[in-house]
Amino acid sequence: MSDGIKVDYAEIDRLTTGITALNAFAGPLVPKVGALSVDGDLLASAILSPGTALAAEGAVMNASAQLSVTIVSTEALVIITASISKVYEAAEAGLALTVAGLHVAAAATWATTTDVAETVALVTGTVVYGTIALGALATEAVRSGVALDVLGIVTVSFSEAALTALRTDGDLTQRTAVFTLAAARSFNRNFSAALPWMSPDIVAMEQAWLGDLRTTNTYDGLLSTLIGDGRQFGLFEDGVPRFIDGVLSDSQVDDRRQRALVDGIRETGQQFTTDGAGNIIPTDVSSLLASSGQIDRMGQEDFANVRVFKTVDENGVTRFTVQIPSTQSWNPEAGDTPNDLTSDVIAMRHGDQTALSQAVIEALRKAGVKDEPVMLTGFSLGGITAGAVAAGDSGYNIQQVVTAGSPIGAMDIPSDVHVTALESTADPIAALDGTPNPRDWTTLRGDAPLKANEHDAPTVATAHDANRYAVMASGVPSVNDDPAITQFLGGNGKTTTVTDYQVQRRSE
Repeated sequence: MSDGIKVDYAEIDRLTTGITALNAFAGPLVPKVGALSVDGDLLASAILSPGTALAAEGAVMNASAQLSVTIVSTEALVIITASISKVYEAAEAGLALTVAGLHVAAAATWATTTDVAETVALVTGTVVYGTIALGALATEAVRSGVALDVLGIVTVSFSEAALTALRTDGDLTQRTAVFTLAAARSFNRNFSAALPWMSPDIVAMEQAWLGDLRTTNTYDGLLSTLIGDGRQFGLFEDGVPRFIDGVLSDSQVDDRRQRALVDGIRETGQQFTTDGAGNIIPTDVSSLLASSGQIDRMGQEDFANVRVFKTVDENGVTRFTVQIPSTQSWNPEAGDTPNDLTSDVIAMRHGDQTALSQAVIEALRKAGVKDEPVMLTGFSLGGITAGAVAAGDSGYNIQQVVTAGSPIGAMDIPSDVHVTALESTADPIAALDGTPNPRDWTTLRGDAPLKANEHDAPTVATAHDANRYAVMASGVPSVNDDPAITQFLGGNGKTTTVTDYQVQRRSE
């Protein structure tokens, strides 16, 4: 191993504050890092073939029935944090962190555990996948020139997570899981806090980083590990949809509807066609996305508002459009509303196997859809769900998908479904798929535009906005007035009716 990625406490002390308590906890375990020998050629090739390295590590650990492969969270922090420091010092980011990850896996403590195989899976999933991800993140941060920003966020997040783990009662396995979840939450919080002053370069870095994970087959494994680890603590438990009525009074829902309509007009600078209740009747892509903003503000965190448009054209042809709401809760603990972080994570890994996707399919049944043409549309999670349902086997005649700010590029949507995707280059959510959209899709990519009521340019923190995407669409007539989309919408002598379905989540 080169000196550029050597781990020692001096670098850790200079890099992280409050590390003294951490050292006291992890110090007795550090000598065990070399307890399991790992072939040098394997380590050197790990960055080229993480899957091979992962399998080899699992085989080595499984070979000894004496092993208890419970990783101590603070030891992982010691090694990973030191490696990050050396990565930037020696410009060996990817290789350094991947090798560090394999050493963490080999540095298992020799505690008493009966289910060795299960713990091996936890180690190789959480630590190896996680460390490869950190290596790719560091590499892309260096390449894109945002290394100091990313390094600062990672360091602070890991330090916070380590202190949380140290203050938690329980054995080493429990503290490891606490550290993993705390690190994820802390990184999300610190990353979100930094977004307002970050350069849009961070979005390009993010997509390149996640693209690196896809090329090493780490992306799906990382999501699976996140879901599996979270479920040990009651997180990401999705359940099934429950159609309800009366969570709010009619007057409360109507007040939200009208406020959203006023906000949509003010923020987009446009006037919309509405029905008697004040629901936006889309006539183009811009007003379609403004309607997405309206249903989000109607449901908020009380219910998912799934909207179905039934449009009959002048020739008597009936078409249906289902509009799906976006994320309204970022809490990893599943709540009453199915449009939350749980749905985001599961949809990105398992497609239409979410309560929200099932609600969309049930809404089509309730609306009386048979074999009529269907368009699925949504902003953010709404678009993710639209893509997932289109890629699944709903049994309906889905012909069109329209999304905005939705990472759906890796979804296997049938080629006979026309897909239109709007993605701002400053939107970090749209980049979460880590891959460009297929060439046969219609993809509108560009800068995040000003909304009509704004004077300051949008930032990475404010680019993800349904009404902003409505403004973006209005500036590109070839997308805004695409006949493949507008045939599903109102106007031009058509008759359009709106039905809103209020959906909550019920535990299975």
